[in-house]
Amino acid sequence: MAIILPDLPYAYDALEPYIDAETMHLHHDKHHQTYVNNANAALEKHPEIGEDLEALLADVESIPADIRQALINNGGGHLNHALFWELMTPEKDSSFSRTCSSNR
Repeated sequence: MAIILPDLPYAYDALEPYIDAETMHLHHDKHHQTYVNNANAALEKHPEIGEDLEALLADVESIPADIRQALINNGGGHLNHALFWELMTPEKDSSFSRTCSSNR
């Protein structure tokens, strides 16, 4: 089973007016998908290492040298973006603003 692009947890236009739907489509469907495609291409060269990106990236020396940098860049990019989509939310939550303000 290959790494897959996760669905957005909200509609593409849910973050408007801050981020428009066109930008979300481009960033999710093209940019993030490229990280997924490239990570899968690297993993196909060494199926014996599995597909657990978090475990692999926690011990980068265990990744075969010929795919190490590709997996760091693209596997890391995929995990970063997957987290990014979850952290961004269309719901208004002032607790983040209060937390940021109190840390000044």
